[in-house]
Amino acid sequence: MGVRKWYGSVWLCVGVLLYASPVFAGGYYIPHQTARGVGMSNALTAGVDDPSAVYYNPSALSEIDGNRLLLSGTYINVVSSVENSGHKDVNGGRDNFAGSFFGNYHVPGTDLHLGLGVYSPFGLATSYHAGFTRFAARDAELKTYYLTPALAWSPSQYFSVGAGASYIHATGLFSRTLCFDPVLGCTNRALVAAEERIRLHDDDDTYSYNIGLLVKPTDRLKIGFSYRATADLHFDRARAKLKGDFGPAHTIGDVRPIPLPAIINVGLFYKITPDWGAEIVYERQNWSRFRDLSVNFPNPPFGIPSLRLPRKWNDTNTVRMGSYYRLDKHWELRGGIGLEQGPIPDKTLNPSIPGGDVLTLNGGVGYDWEHFSLGFGYQAIFYKTRNVKNKELEGAVPPGLPFAGAPGKDKYKTFNNFLTVSAGYRF
Repeated sequence: MGVRKWYGSVWLCVGVLLYASPVFAGGYYIPHQTARGVGMSNALTAGVDDPSAVYYNPSALSEIDGNRLLLSGTYINVVSSVENSGHKDVNGGRDNFAGSFFGNYHVPGTDLHLGLGVYSPFGLATSYHAGFTRFAARDAELKTYYLTPALAWSPSQYFSVGAGASYIHATGLFSRTLCFDPVLGCTNRALVAAEERIRLHDDDDTYSYNIGLLVKPTDRLKIGFSYRATADLHFDRARAKLKGDFGPAHTIGDVRPIPLPAIINVGLFYKITPDWGAEIVYERQNWSRFRDLSVNFPNPPFGIPSLRLPRKWNDTNTVRMGSYYRLDKHWELRGGIGLEQGPIPDKTLNPSIPGGDVLTLNGGVGYDWEHFSLGFGYQAIFYKTRNVKNKELEGAVPPGLPFAGAPGKDKYKTFNNFLTVSAGYRF
């Protein structure tokens, strides 16, 4: 396949993927990008052998048989709710879609392997009606699009190294309701009318990189390492709009940089038989850089100089285990399980990202026929039910005039369904 034709196919798929709409999963991280990844619980740091190595571990581009294209689409169903004092508000952002595209090319006569990927590893989408959750969250949306060219070098049969450079385009939206009456509060609009809904929207372009190492001491054993560097989203010219009981107002908000965390993966893959392989992966996510969501207003609307929402997230640890078994030359069965810590502490948990500790159960199937491949993967994500008592649902205006917006404990329930379909072609 000519290089020009290869890149032409890539940019055709880029146009398709720009319509993706990702959602939160573990903070706002979306780790799974392909049907095989979903089916094996993302345990692919050492054993990945398709073009998605651009994302999982660029050094593994050397493990791919031939030059390939891989296109994936994911349907994400989110079922989440918040309860407080007999009231319940349900996330309306239930149905979402994400996509990815990967390709690889072995430079003939060399130990060099090229790859290119378009994918969305971070994102969220939640939406609530004007219920009691409005003082913490109305709409929250983050979309990220990574364009990553990658290169791997395999000077020996025992190891390879790789790296990728990512151009990132991101869009963000956040809205909530502010209360301007700390005495009577805003929970009963029949008594008082002193609410303003604030909406912030902006986009940003930034850069990051990922690196990888693959060691193969024997034919059956592979050890993989990958590191994805952090990146900061600078929504410093966010369009801010206020609308409510005091009338409309428009201004510009400077949002403190929002981090996309650094992620480390270490994987151990072992081929038990020629048809059966398994991998275990340890993952570390550096969420502790997300300290707060702060907005400064150079031209303060209604006398509000700033808006500061503490987050104080924690670093997390994840263990993923996945396995596959080839029934014959056409069919492959896949399965996996994942255990993941949630980064959000009780004191800052709120409806915009209702996360928690996670158990994932995964399964899938793949079919190969001549130059074509087709895969299906399903993942059930069980979030730990959380009962917390904090001030996130109170809606006073900064600098923090106190009143009880929603007394008592808040109960968060969340469950996600992931269904991914991948189609590939080998040249």
